[in-house]
Amino acid sequence: MANGIWLCQNHAKLIDDDEIAFPATLLREWKDTAERMAYLEARGFAVRRAHPFRDLEKKAPALIAQMRQDLQRQPLVRQFVLLPNNRVSYAASYPQFCYFEEAHPYLSPLMTIMIHAGAIYDVRFNRVPRYNFTEEFVSFLIGDE
Repeated sequence: MANGIWLCQNHAKLIDDDEIAFPATLLREWKDTAERMAYLEARGFAVRRAHPFRDLEKKAPALIAQMRQDLQRQPLVRQFVLLPNNRVSYAASYPQFCYFEEAHPYLSPLMTIMIHAGAIYDVRFNRVPRYNFTEEFVSFLIGDE
């Protein structure tokens, strides 16, 4: 199909309803990029998006510094939880880090940005905000990158 692009139902509607934000030239660029990536992947190359981890460090230097320090002390731990303050009693049956909203302004919105950057992913259960680091982000934090 020369004039088509595969999208989920939600994104297809969003794009169809806003021709100004999503002009045909942009959609063609997306399609061309996707086809080139598929071509390379079909030939055995690993294609992945760039991770803007240095930009994350600019947005949240204290949080990233704490994450880096935690991972240097415990390099095999990958999970962390968000808690309102350090007076909250919280115990886990396995190693994980805790980051406190009182110590890091805008902590919840930062998690959304970090997810979009490919640094973490949500593994929430029991209503506790819980995330895992991606291995690429861990490599950036502990200096293997």
